[in-house]
Amino acid sequence: MGCVLGSPLLWREKHDILLLNVFKEIPQDEAGHLQGVLDFYFCGESAGKDEAPPPERLLDWTRDFPHIWADFRLYAGIDLSAARMHWWAFQALFQSLPSDSWIKTAISWRGTNLNDITDAKERARYARIKQQWALDPVDYEAEYDAAMERRSMNGCSNFG
Repeated sequence: MGCVLGSPLLWREKHDILLLNVFKEIPQDEAGHLQGVLDFYFCGESAGKDEAPPPERLLDWTRDFPHIWADFRLYAGIDLSAARMHWWAFQALFQSLPSDSWIKTAISWRGTNLNDITDAKERARYARIKQQWALDPVDYEAEYDAAMERRSMNGCSNFG
C-alpha cells in the first residue's frame, strides 16, 4: 500500500488500486471505505498527504520479508510466520526495531540523500553502498492496469 501511495500515479488511480486490492471491487461508499483503509494502514494517524514521498522506494514487504521476519525473531522474540497480531501492534513493533536491525539499516541506506555528502569520494562510496541496498523500480502504470483488469474481471460496475 505504501508503494502505491508513494507512486507518481494520480490520486484517483491510487484510490482505485487501494480499494480494489482490499475489497476486490469498488464499494458503493468509496470515500468512506477509502478513509477506513487509510486510517487502518496509518494506524489511526494522519496520512500525511502534504508530505512528499521519498524519491526512491524504502521498503518492499515481499522482498524484505525474510529480513523483517528475522529482525522480529531476534529483537522481539516473535515468529511472524506463526504469530497473529493486529496491524497496529505489528507497526508499533516494526517502528521500535533498533537502528542497527537489518531492515532499519536497509531503509537508512535506501533513503540516503547523496546530495547531502559534499566530499566526492565519500559520495561515490555511499552511492555504491546505496545501490547494493536499492530496490527495483516499480512500473506503476502496469500496477494500475492490473488493478483495472481485476476490477473488470470482478464485474465492478459502480466505478466513476
